[in-house]
Amino acid sequence: MTRRSFRYIAIALGVVALLGMSLAHFDSFAAAQSNKKNRAVSPGKSTKADMPSARERAQPTEELKPDSQLSPSAADKSLVSSVRFISTSRYTRVLLDLSKEAKYEIHRLEGDKSKGLAPRTYIDISGAQLLTNSKEPLAVGDRLLRQIRVGQYSDDVVRVVLDLADDSTAYDISLLPDLYRLVIHIQPQRTGETVKSGADKAVIRATAKTKQPAKTTVSGIRKIVLDPGHGGKDPGAIGVGGVAEKDLVLSIAKKLAIKLTRELGIEVILTRKDDRYIPLEDRTATANTEDADLFVSLHMNASPNLEARGLETYYLDNTSDEASIRLAARENSTSRKNISDLQFILSDMMQNVKLEDSISLAHHLQGAVVSGMSRKMSDVKDLGVKKALFYVLVGARMPSVLVEMFFITNRVEGRAMNDEGHQDAMVDALLEGIRKYNQGTVATKTL
Repeated sequence: MTRRSFRYIAIALGVVALLGMSLAHFDSFAAAQSNKKNRAVSPGKSTKADMPSARERAQPTEELKPDSQLSPSAADKSLVSSVRFISTSRYTRVLLDLSKEAKYEIHRLEGDKSKGLAPRTYIDISGAQLLTNSKEPLAVGDRLLRQIRVGQYSDDVVRVVLDLADDSTAYDISLLPDLYRLVIHIQPQRTGETVKSGADKAVIRATAKTKQPAKTTVSGIRKIVLDPGHGGKDPGAIGVGGVAEKDLVLSIAKKLAIKLTRELGIEVILTRKDDRYIPLEDRTATANTEDADLFVSLHMNASPNLEARGLETYYLDNTSDEASIRLAARENSTSRKNISDLQFILSDMMQNVKLEDSISLAHHLQGAVVSGMSRKMSDVKDLGVKKALFYVLVGARMPSVLVEMFFITNRVEGRAMNDEGHQDAMVDALLEGIRKYNQGTVATKTL
């Protein structure tokens, strides 16, 4: 074997040795990285050490104890992804976003001033997992709520603790299907109400509410909440020439508010006074917070059939009518399939809806607008009083209806409702319907 051959063999053996050392180093590095990844927490998940503890809170928190580590699998759980609040002069609202339906329990703990403990309400959400790493309480600091604390209480229970400002606060809790947003509405307790202690159990598709005293308005209507539909980023239906439903209904609502106050002496609250987006659940909450006597939501109809026309008025109830289901799906900005989920809400809350009064109000308004607009327009089509599952009417504690004032997609009706004279005629007709309902209510209550 030549000297040159020995040289080639030596070089080959050296290359093999270097490759072996590199592979061994790579395997060692890969193993270290694998171990590091196994120790790391997946994005959006918390370890037990990340959960809220009593020592990290401004308030003593015996009711918020992290008993166990989060389950590694969240596929079958409702994921709590965010917590936020809205604070106003009349109410405070806490909102939690969930990925799907879940069950909850509501508990209330009285405060103890001697120990510096504020009254607390806490909600246990079962079958849930928290997707936030924050340890700090969410400070609110208004006249109703001091702070919000959220933690993974056990493997499948997320606990939300509300440190209330005092014992005089009442609360509602609800969640609308398809949105899966848990809404906790906190407001001052009304005279004669007592806040429940212990636990209230419900399914999150239902609405658990503190009982409200029945209205005894013998003197007639004193306050109405008018709800101009849509607004802001939600234009509603678009009509001839690009006119938006949100603009027409706001114009009519403002005019009606002035007339109701001037001619009937009724206080009127508008859910929106300008072009802004208001969530559907906030609209009814405004009526409840204001303790209104009536809630009237104003809309314009739409259809792919440009010849569709007419007036119709709706109240909240279950329905199998396909056209009503499609309309509700459009107004709710949801799918037709999810309309059926509202059946679960209605089963628990119909006692609060004042169904008979809502039906009466719907008939008075429908009759008045058909009669009034027939004097202004020819061949007005009466589509009648109907029932449907509108989110915006869910939870109202007073008679509540939704009026569809013609079809904005119909060339004649759309142009008419964009005309000041026709808007004024609609305002007069709605005013007359409310006047007649008020007269009938007073007559009935004084018999």
